[in-house]
Amino acid sequence: MSLVRFEAVRLLRDPLVWGAAVLMVALRVWQTWARAPAWPEVTIDTAYGCLLVGAGALLAANLAVNRERRHGMPETIRALPVRAPARTRALLVTAPAVAAATACAATTVHLLSLLPAHPAGRFDPWEALTGPVGAALCGVLGVAVGRWLPGPATGPVVLFAVAAPVELSRSGGSWAALLPVILHHDLPVEINPRPSGTHLVYVLALIPLAAALGMARYGLRPRRSLAALAGLAVAVPTGAVAIAGLRDAVPQERLARWSAPEAQRCREAEGVRYCAYPGYEAWIPLWARAVRPVVAAVPPAQRARVPEIRQRIGDVSFGQGRGTVMRPGWPHPTGPFFLWGRHGTADLSEAWLGGQVAARLAGVPDPEWWRTSITDPLYGASDIFVRVGTPGCAAWRQARTLVALWLGGQAGPVRVAASSWAQTKDSERPAAERLYRYAERLVARPDARSRVWVHWTTLLDPATTVEQALPLLGLTPDPDDRKDCS
Repeated sequence: MSLVRFEAVRLLRDPLVWGAAVLMVALRVWQTWARAPAWPEVTIDTAYGCLLVGAGALLAANLAVNRERRHGMPETIRALPVRAPARTRALLVTAPAVAAATACAATTVHLLSLLPAHPAGRFDPWEALTGPVGAALCGVLGVAVGRWLPGPATGPVVLFAVAAPVELSRSGGSWAALLPVILHHDLPVEINPRPSGTHLVYVLALIPLAAALGMARYGLRPRRSLAALAGLAVAVPTGAVAIAGLRDAVPQERLARWSAPEAQRCREAEGVRYCAYPGYEAWIPLWARAVRPVVAAVPPAQRARVPEIRQRIGDVSFGQGRGTVMRPGWPHPTGPFFLWGRHGTADLSEAWLGGQVAARLAGVPDPEWWRTSITDPLYGASDIFVRVGTPGCAAWRQARTLVALWLGGQAGPVRVAASSWAQTKDSERPAAERLYRYAERLVARPDARSRVWVHWTTLLDPATTVEQALPLLGLTPDPDDRKDCS
């Protein structure tokens, strides 16, 4: 126990361990600064960040093992009553304990810093614990490898051997379940949940296995063999289950269930109905703040046309591919995806959602859809629908498109708001730029609201052109503007 206390004090004072912890917290704060936290992604990425603490613990433990080979230390240590096996056992106890405690502290500090930032989604404690356990495993590896391959270069080489495959796992693959942390994850995580609990047990089982291999340097003993066999007996089946969990594609039934309106929880705020997936209700006040100025710019008699704000699945990543998926049987809803900005980017998210609401209120037609048949793990050999372009050149000649741009400009920059529904083709850009400039001028006019309200019915008539609407809105035409698409 005196050796354990001695090694624990030395590791707790090691700048490699605490420097890695500070670096991890700083890195995670920087990575999450501009996005409202969603627990499924935050816990996964924070577990990955704990490998920084694990790296510091691995290097520190490896240096502690190699301490015996420095400048005259072998002669001094041979005079001590405690032999190498006892010193190794002490490090095998303290290195993972210090690494896990430090990673837990860093993880707790980071997660607590997110609590005032409207965190949403389901918090997975098993995923959060994987990071500290992975750091503990790195500490054990530092001791075990240092005993078998003593030398100053051993620690960095082992660290690279762990970090390289983890980084390569970004492209996906079921083999990633055999790593200390699983970096790749399908999005949204809720649709294809990860085997976080099974993976945590797998990583825990690797710790006694690696410790027993380190102690095997001094010969096989019954307890060492039993620890190694117990670790293998748990790691092999749990690793296989984790691999199977990652190999499974997103079932179409699960995607259909999540795409159904019944999967969401709805509430009304200021006369607008908002629907969010379980756990994401905390973001409804953020969505309401984006929609509020758009609704206020609509004539009171027309506010019944405000669409239902329904959270959308949006992009679904599967394996190495990523595609925009919108089920044809589900009406094109208005609403955000599984992310929202903060600290300087919240206004962009607000403008994007406000632009969607504005397009629906102004009656802008739904965008064109391009159908392609593709074989992928999500749908198999079937059709997927990808949004491209806008309703076409005709939309840029209509006054209601200008009204939609002005309404979206109440929530944020006109061009950002328009990007939620107007992905222009090359041939449409001159006409779109023309309307963007008109809308920006209209937003700046103090009497714009009264003019739009007086002529609301005329402006939203599909037969009303932009040229006919300009005098009604108090705008003068630009003679050099290109009006039509080529």
